[in-house]
Amino acid sequence: MESIGDIIKNLQKKASDAHRKETQEKDQEELFDTSTLTNAKYISGKKKGYVTKEYQAYGAWLAGKLDDKKRISMYIKWAKDKPRSVLESAYRFTSDYPYAKDKSRIFMWKVKDLEGGHKEKEK
Repeated sequence: MESIGDIIKNLQKKASDAHRKETQEKDQEELFDTSTLTNAKYISGKKKGYVTKEYQAYGAWLAGKLDDKKRISMYIKWAKDKPRSVLESAYRFTSDYPYAKDKSRIFMWKVKDLEGGHKEKEK
């Protein structure tokens, strides 16, 4: 006959084993969760939409990096219309200001500045 202490230890061991197994199964489910890969990619903001083109993804990425989600459509339009080299140069310039209050203003100013130089080179 087992003592009450032995019974309690066995119950605790079974409970901890069950908890460990449940935790491992949960971790495995999270590790191999493919639902995020199969879901359509959305642009965050007030209007939800599908990302189907590369320039849309780039514009959304720019808006996220510059913390300017309310002007996401402007960044997408710029990614479509403006030369990528201008946008990349402006972003690299902006990333040098880690403590700026509004990185989007610096970015827009630099795009305007670079486009002015770009247009002068074309002439």
